[in-house]
Amino acid sequence: MYKELIGKLSSGNKWVKIQPPCPKSEIAYAEKVVGHPFPKALVDLLLEMNGDRWCLLSSQEIVENVNRNKETWLPLFEEDYSKEEYLDRVDRFIFFATNGCGDYYCYRVQPDGIVDETTIYVWEHEEIGEGCCWRAVASGMTEFITRYYQGEI
Repeated sequence: MYKELIGKLSSGNKWVKIQPPCPKSEIAYAEKVVGHPFPKALVDLLLEMNGDRWCLLSSQEIVENVNRNKETWLPLFEEDYSKEEYLDRVDRFIFFATNGCGDYYCYRVQPDGIVDETTIYVWEHEEIGEGCCWRAVASGMTEFITRYYQGEI
């Protein structure tokens, strides 16, 4: 489903390279590193295609991004912000796509640990010091993919 949608929407974009499916064991490992279970739509996407080398991250890139965020953002927050602010602005997200400019698309994990599967957000790194660095861009994976590849977000 997602593979066909992206293939159709990215026709003519030589940079999009749909990757082979991700093994379930790699998804489980990525969930462990992220610290939250992935929403069903993200698992379905990864089982169908493990990223597209353009916007959608592979399971390995999701893991690398978590580690990079801890190396980059955690030291800043340890100096200037509380642990709760770090959790709220960086660690309560499941980043699964990027715009290539430092911003990410993600699911938000609520303070109670429940993943909000009804909304996909853009996480804007330039706004990290503000009260809120994320905003809603889609109500699900299909809408996100469609809007992204049509240049709407």
